[in-house]
Amino acid sequence: MLVLSSTACLSPTDEVSVAPQDIAPLQATERTPPTPPPPPAPAVEPGVRAEAVAEPPAVGDSAADALQAFYRMHVRLKASGLPVGEDLARYQPMLSRRLLALMAPAARERDRVIAQAPGTKPPYIEGDFFTSRDDGVTTFKLGKHIVRTADLESFEIEFSYTEPSGTSRWTDRVQMLREDGRWKLDDVEYGGYRQDGSDGERDRDGERNFAAHGRLSDTLRQSE
Repeated sequence: MLVLSSTACLSPTDEVSVAPQDIAPLQATERTPPTPPPPPAPAVEPGVRAEAVAEPPAVGDSAADALQAFYRMHVRLKASGLPVGEDLARYQPMLSRRLLALMAPAARERDRVIAQAPGTKPPYIEGDFFTSRDDGVTTFKLGKHIVRTADLESFEIEFSYTEPSGTSRWTDRVQMLREDGRWKLDDVEYGGYRQDGSDGERDRDGERNFAAHGRLSDTLRQSE
């Protein structure tokens, strides 16, 4: 006697009931894979902004134009110590890569002292690093100009600082470097206070208010 299974006798139009447990979990196989997390942000030097800095406004094609634009900004901002935050964003496009590289370890040292010794006065937070006088500058005037190479020029600058007790005057020398098609400040040679034109002459607070000698780059290298 031939026995046929019930499924073999079904016609194409017959309905077949399927138990729920026999349905494959299709949704699991069609699930969208999770989005990988974004890569971590690159490390940023202390004192240096991570975001892009906008190009400064046009200041002319000469080193003298760029130098005057720099000190006009410097007098207006009255920045004390190494520039940080929004001030740094304004200074960065006007400073050479070499000078910015020297500023980075100085900023690290400043931040290290702030974090590890809160009661200690940190370095690089006071004084005017771009002129001889710690209190800053009131006026400036470009003086003797020397063209050293096609991309390197230096200027003597006559500075003054006025306070209730009187006006101090001195002369510093600034080096300008053409980099990426733009003239930028590369170094400052501190001239110090000269009351009668003689080297080494200081006012009553000269040792506190003026750098005795050296360059901005030398001052920053002390942190390396």
